[in-house]
Amino acid sequence: MSKQDKKETTTSTTDSTTRDNLDQVVQNNTEIFNRAVKETTQSLNQVFDESKKSIERNINEARNQIPLYTKTINEVQEQAVQATRDIAENYLDYQKQTIDSFQSIVTPYFENANNQLWNNQGIFRRIPEIYSKIANNYAENTVALSRIMNNIAFSNVDIVKSVINNTKEQSKQFAEIGKRNARVYESFERDNRNSR
Repeated sequence: MSKQDKKETTTSTTDSTTRDNLDQVVQNNTEIFNRAVKETTQSLNQVFDESKKSIERNINEARNQIPLYTKTINEVQEQAVQATRDIAENYLDYQKQTIDSFQSIVTPYFENANNQLWNNQGIFRRIPEIYSKIANNYAENTVALSRIMNNIAFSNVDIVKSVINNTKEQSKQFAEIGKRNARVYESFERDNRNSR
């Protein structure tokens, strides 16, 4: 064999060995990359599963609080109704006492005036009736005001429920937007890899 033939054989063997080494390095790097992707995917899936469990746990805790909130609202409403009743009864007692006192004070004067003007007695007998109608009207207005306040409170509860439902629906839309964007970016990356 000539020197030239030996040199070509050596070069050919070196090129082949270098190519084999390069192929081995590429294969090792690919395996490492695939393993890293798999581990990352598993980690992400575990994080997502833990997040879902945490969300479910928080939802269940919030759900368990609903009876307490309902009880509290019922207690507040019962307290408002009882307070309205007490206010109306106290006012009616006050009015009754006022009318009785008014009659006991004024009756002698009216009797004296009646003796002088017999026809005016009918007007003075109607004064307690008129006064009691005014007192009754006040009590009814107090109850109506309490109803209005309860209706306002309930309408605010409905507004909060509406906001919660709207937020839930909007979050679904945002999640869909995010999913679409992730698919598009993934598609771009695949296309980019395939074009190399």
